[in-house]
This record gives sequence, structure tokens and C-alpha cells, in this order.
Amino acid sequence: MAAPFDIHIQIVPASRYHGMKFYSFGQRRSLGVRGLQKVVNMFAKYLLTPVGTDPLDPTYGTELPNLFGSNVDLRDAQDVLLLSVDKAAQAIRGFQNSLDVPDDERLATATLNAVILIEAGPGIAAQIRIENVVRQETQLLLPTLTVRT
Repeated sequence: MAAPFDIHIQIVPASRYHGMKFYSFGQRRSLGVRGLQKVVNMFAKYLLTPVGTDPLDPTYGTELPNLFGSNVDLRDAQDVLLLSVDKAAQAIRGFQNSLDVPDDERLATATLNAVILIEAGPGIAAQIRIENVVRQETQLLLPTLTVRT
């Protein structure tokens, strides 16, 4: 569940960006993230958090980050990715059922659309389709997750 102190990132057009920092809210009020972008941010945060690292909820997160640099076969890594996407989607829907969340910020589905096995890396890349309750959708792209074989 997103805590009140979580920071969600949304791309700001270059014409609206002020300052010389790599990461900045600029000199204006911070930009609130809403709608589908908030769903994607929440999903990505859950998916990429190693399970057991949240001191308030040891079950928060997935096994996916444990793949980075691990000694796992590419086919097994694909299974871990699929299970992690399913776990993240179920957990977020569970959080949101007990909260008053706007429909455009409520996760409907998260589906693993494509997995690209990169034998030379070795590693995998993935494309995840995220859809909210009002049928807005977008793709979350995970670049190469490198493993050792």
C-alpha cells in the first residue's frame, strides 16, 4: 500500500522543468501523480521491492529483484517473473479493496505480455500490460534483467 510519504515520479515536459538537478520538483509545488500513472508507479514499486525488506510488512514485495546477478536458468527466471507479476497484481488489488480509491487509480489487470530471452546477456526483458478499472492501459517495460548461468 502506498504510504503518505511515498514519492511517485511523473515525467514533466522539458518546457516546464526548472533547475539544474537530475531529480527535482523545481521551484513550484510538487506535481501530484494521479490516474493510470499512479497505478503503474504503485505496481512497479511493489514488483521491484525485494520481499522481506519492508520492516513494517515483511511480505511486501516480490522475488524478482533477487534475480539480478543470480545463478538462475533463463527459463526459471521467466517463471519467477510471471509469479512476481501475479503476486504484485493480487497484492495491489487486495490493498485497494479496503480503501476508497478512484476508479482511474484502481488496478484491474496486470498481464505479462512479452518475455524476451537474451541468451548473450544472459538475461530477460519483459513487457507488462497494466490496465485500470476504467479501461485505460499502458505498457511497463522492464529492461534486461541480467542473470548468471
